[in-house]
Amino acid sequence: MGLVCEQMAAPVLGLRLPGSSNGMTDTGEVGDLHLATVVINVQDMRRAVDFWTAALGYVRREQEWDPEFMMLVDPARRRLPVSLQPAYSPPKEPARVHLDLYTSEQARHVGRLVGLGATRVHDWPYPEDADFVVMRDPDGNEFCVIAHHEL
Repeated sequence: MGLVCEQMAAPVLGLRLPGSSNGMTDTGEVGDLHLATVVINVQDMRRAVDFWTAALGYVRREQEWDPEFMMLVDPARRRLPVSLQPAYSPPKEPARVHLDLYTSEQARHVGRLVGLGATRVHDWPYPEDADFVVMRDPDGNEFCVIAHHEL
């Protein structure tokens, strides 16, 4: 969803975008239910920890290594954590869920992420005015780098 679509859909979907005041609260049926982390299934935990910490500037939450689950956090605790857990087969297409990474420096970050081991998906059916670049992490999980600084 592009920035304009997200802003238009927020009131309809009951979303509170950062900096918005659409009147939605965390009371009612939803209560304290909220998105706390995004979990990525990986085949090589060390490679994934190395890639995602470098890609996002995150750090490991625990100092002790756990081959079954690692949580990566923003050192400033301002952004959503990313958790990694083992998968014993490669990702299947089409991907049902993927990450969208927003930036005002899309070209720089695409190049940086490729240097870290990501691959750019060139054969994606991009629309003519695409503001996103589809990529795959070293485990083959899709994510997009979108040319917007904020949601």
